[in-house]
Amino acid sequence: MKFTTLNIRHTGLICRYWNRYAVRSGSGLVYLLIALVFGLSVAHLLISPVERLMAKQEKEIGGTDPTIINMTIVNIGKPIFRFILGPESSEDNSDQKKSLPAGPKDAAALISPENTDANFNSWVHFLLEDRPALLSAIFVVLVFSMPFAISFLAFNQVTGDIQTYGLRYLLLRTDRSSIYFGRFLGTVIFSTVVIAILVLTITLYLGAKLRIYPAADLAGWAVCGFLALSILMVPYIALGSLISASVDSPFLSLVLLKVIILGVLLLSVLGSLAWEPAKYIKYILPWGWQNYLLHPDPIYWGGAAVACVVYAAVYLFLGYYCFEKRDL
Repeated sequence: MKFTTLNIRHTGLICRYWNRYAVRSGSGLVYLLIALVFGLSVAHLLISPVERLMAKQEKEIGGTDPTIINMTIVNIGKPIFRFILGPESSEDNSDQKKSLPAGPKDAAALISPENTDANFNSWVHFLLEDRPALLSAIFVVLVFSMPFAISFLAFNQVTGDIQTYGLRYLLLRTDRSSIYFGRFLGTVIFSTVVIAILVLTITLYLGAKLRIYPAADLAGWAVCGFLALSILMVPYIALGSLISASVDSPFLSLVLLKVIILGVLLLSVLGSLAWEPAKYIKYILPWGWQNYLLHPDPIYWGGAAVACVVYAAVYLFLGYYCFEKRDL
């Protein structure tokens, strides 16, 4: 492999051109549409019950009750975290359970948000109590689902030009490494811009419409969520680079990318029902690490970020090896 031929200037030019091309191409527009429509739909489904409750309270009592609103948000967030974060996010904490009030006179305290979360570990408590809970629920859903959407952007980085032999003309002026890494970087930048637009739209709506969280808390957590989603997309885009460099058909590349992303998750979940070690299949992709990008402990979210970088490096190396060796 000829990494020494990588030309930074050429790579930058190809990256900028690929960004402009992605905006005009079908794959870029499809990804933009799917990411925004899906992300805003998720936000709407989670925010609308709170909006209806607030409207009802305004009509009946002329104001809003923060305690009831917070309990509603907690009840919305709990099943989402149980489903996506897994059993480890809802394990009982025996010390906390012992501290719960037990008498009938303490029934009101039992249903308070603080004690409702007593059976959750610090991860879920962090998402529901220490950070804006609605935004946390939206981020958890997006971290789980956005890998399925990124395939619409990452599948055709080079395979279309391989099919039409268009790269032969480009190779007269530059080298394979600049093309491969330039298009990868262009795809990463385009995806990051789309995620920024999505997160900014959701955060501004929460801040301007609901006004239940301090602006500083919303802004800070929005930046964290944006970074988590942006980092998560990198290894999946690198996987798209690998598949795109390995096949000759854009349609086949898209199908393979989707089958691999979904198949690894399904094999892990369904296989573990019959054979417990099958759960480790998910570590072929970042599925086993990505939720920890929203973890409160720096060791966990830092480790997840490093894992995403390692996955991306491995996929890129394998993809470039295929791209370098194949006939264009």
